[in-house]
Amino acid sequence: MELPPRVREVLEPFHVRRETLQAIRDLMARDFQRGLDVGAPPAASAMLPSFVPVLPNGTEAGKSLSMDLSGKNLRVLMLQLRGAGEKPQVTTRNFLVPKEVMIGTGVELFDFMVNCLHKFLAENNLLGEELPLGFVFSYPVEMTGIRSAKLLWWTKGFNVKDCLNQDVGALLQEALNRKQIKVKVKAIMNDSVAQLASAAHCFGKDCTVGVVVGYGCNSAYLEKVSNIKKLDLAKYDYKHDHHSVHKGKQIIDKFTGAFFLGELVRLIIDQFCVDGFMFGGSRPEQFVTPDAFPTKYVTEILSDDLEDTPFVNVRKIMDELRIPIHGISDYMIIKEVCQAVTERSASIVAAAIAALLKVQGEKKVVVGLGGALFQNHPTYLDLLKGKLDEVIPPEVTEWNVCADEQGSAFGAAVVALVTKTMSF
Repeated sequence: MELPPRVREVLEPFHVRRETLQAIRDLMARDFQRGLDVGAPPAASAMLPSFVPVLPNGTEAGKSLSMDLSGKNLRVLMLQLRGAGEKPQVTTRNFLVPKEVMIGTGVELFDFMVNCLHKFLAENNLLGEELPLGFVFSYPVEMTGIRSAKLLWWTKGFNVKDCLNQDVGALLQEALNRKQIKVKVKAIMNDSVAQLASAAHCFGKDCTVGVVVGYGCNSAYLEKVSNIKKLDLAKYDYKHDHHSVHKGKQIIDKFTGAFFLGELVRLIIDQFCVDGFMFGGSRPEQFVTPDAFPTKYVTEILSDDLEDTPFVNVRKIMDELRIPIHGISDYMIIKEVCQAVTERSASIVAAAIAALLKVQGEKKVVVGLGGALFQNHPTYLDLLKGKLDEVIPPEVTEWNVCADEQGSAFGAAVVALVTKTMSF
């Protein structure tokens, strides 16, 4: 069964050609370099220093903690390392951040986090120990030191206004002191810095780039301190950005991140409904309603077995959404949209990685990958590798991308251990 010409027309901008990707890579590389030289603005890329002085090498030994605040989830982790060749001991617990805490006061938020940590320590007989802690805080901040990060604005559903322009490291340490917990905040970082640390511990010294494609897209890489001194949007991207919380910001996130891809698919499907050739000519309310089509649907739809059961998941999802009329032609279009949006995401991430490698200038490199899309999407890693092969800079003679399942909380705990005895 052929797809309608209108579908191919709409999805054409999502299939990014090799020469376009190479142009994007070069533009990004120039802006990354400008960000290193003069900062943002005027550069579009901030190139913010993490102040992490050294990456782990796999020989670390000791015990440390981490906390990872990501949206409505708080993850607490205890890590015990015993040196090279020994398997790490990891204990974790996840807590759900109540909605009222996400929009309450700073004291309420950080006291909640510390109370969760207290429960975790009590459960694991760690309350009396003096332990270093790494804090994963993936929100826009201005880093002034490895333990100091001034919050610029909130994302991911938070709106704790009295934390703005405050040092979140100091707020966390004050909450720990109020609870009389013998834990010291040793490092604050975003998820990509933590991902890089985790991957470096796992894959070794050649792993100098970390990439996370989760809610959004973020990356970190190893840079010499001495060096720190065009894609057309589809109309659905403009529409998506116009109705987003941070209009005009985080455009790459909106191209690539798991927080946004499902919504982009919904906007395209809704336009096809308006055009009148889906769902028997109807326009289901479920595709009119913002955020009614989460990215997990995209990963489930693309997990369908193409040979034996090509449309099982998409049919199940249409039933779950209570779409009254749906059939094979609708399933084909939905699957094609999911694939096109995914492919463009992988293309842009590949161009960004290639740009980082171009600026970094290393000949041999391993890229450590993490985040929800790598973990849950059935084809994303293969798509990324294929696109990266098209745009890898010629000066990079040996490269690999590796999915790291240890995650950012693990990486933050390793950084806390590495920096435990350092003075800043």
